[in-house]
Amino acid sequence: MLKKKSYFLSRAIGGIANSLFSMVFIWWLQTSNKSSFIVGIAEAIFSTTAALSIFYGPIIDRYSFKRTSYYSILVQTIFLFTTTAAIYQFSKSYILALICAGVVSVCDEFFNPADRAILKETVANERELNNLISKVSSIDQFVGVAGTVLSGFLLTFLISANVMLICSLLSLIGLVLLFYALKEVKDKAKVQKTRPKYYKQILNGYKFIRNNNFLSHYFWSSILYSFVTPAMTILLPRIAQRSGKASFYSMFYISFMVGFIVGAGIAGRLSARIKTIGFTWITSAIPLILMIFFSNNWLIFVVLIFLFGLITSVHNILAESMIQITSNDEVLGRVLTTIRTSTSIGGPVSSILAGILLDNSGENVLILACGAIIFISGLNIFRVVDEEA
Repeated sequence: MLKKKSYFLSRAIGGIANSLFSMVFIWWLQTSNKSSFIVGIAEAIFSTTAALSIFYGPIIDRYSFKRTSYYSILVQTIFLFTTTAAIYQFSKSYILALICAGVVSVCDEFFNPADRAILKETVANERELNNLISKVSSIDQFVGVAGTVLSGFLLTFLISANVMLICSLLSLIGLVLLFYALKEVKDKAKVQKTRPKYYKQILNGYKFIRNNNFLSHYFWSSILYSFVTPAMTILLPRIAQRSGKASFYSMFYISFMVGFIVGAGIAGRLSARIKTIGFTWITSAIPLILMIFFSNNWLIFVVLIFLFGLITSVHNILAESMIQITSNDEVLGRVLTTIRTSTSIGGPVSSILAGILLDNSGENVLILACGAIIFISGLNIFRVVDEEA
């Protein structure tokens, strides 16, 4: 039996710890060595650990999701303290700090799919699963904003090492709360008489996805969509800089997050249906395209970002519920990590292409390109509806 209050609290505290870590670690690298190259290496490490998620799936499915959640957070907490010690004692040991940060990032990639799989094991029906996922997504987005604001506040008064220590302690508290929240959840160990070799299991998640009507379409739509988020990450600060007010960037970011939280609340009241996912996916392109005409009107632009976040949240949460509903428990970890790879694989390339487009063609071309990608990927989801009819 999942203790939901403790679970939500654990998720919130752990999320703030992760948000603090990502902000403070990059800040420490930038201020301590003044090298964007080192910062770029750190960003590459974080994106690579996400893109390689497909290789974690067989390990996650081999053991119980409950134990995987415990151990991943335990190891993550240990290496957060190790990273803190490296910053305190070895302020110039960037290699040690980068290695520790890489391990922390990998642990997070193990925890998230196992954590999501646990939700499926602890609910009675699909509606309850969708509602639980929407609440977790709301918490994740809220603590993302809270962690960003908190990191800026703490770094104003404390050195990076002290903030990293706070981050480590929060992770430890989150671990204790997670242990209590999952204490009565049945530990479903995976028992197999003959266990295939690891390398033969890596593509099992993709094989299952390929043979599933919804998942096969969603997989390719996710690959397309993986080029959008990094491009938007580069686009928004560019528009804020052109406005001459740095405060606009935080306003844009918060507007999206607030929209995402509102969308999560709406998604929690809906049923996970492929037609709804396809419709909201395509509809999310509308506020994005409208940004072309209102990039100089900050009020309307903020509203459009809010709507984009709201609609994106709805189709993301409904799609996540549908993924869990249509996946077998035996390969759920591999399916989730394979999907994670598909949603991250376009990141490095998209960042480079977005920068080139902004420097040579302007903002409107990039917005149109992102809108077209969203429309095509959403239309691909609609093909599943047509085939089912």
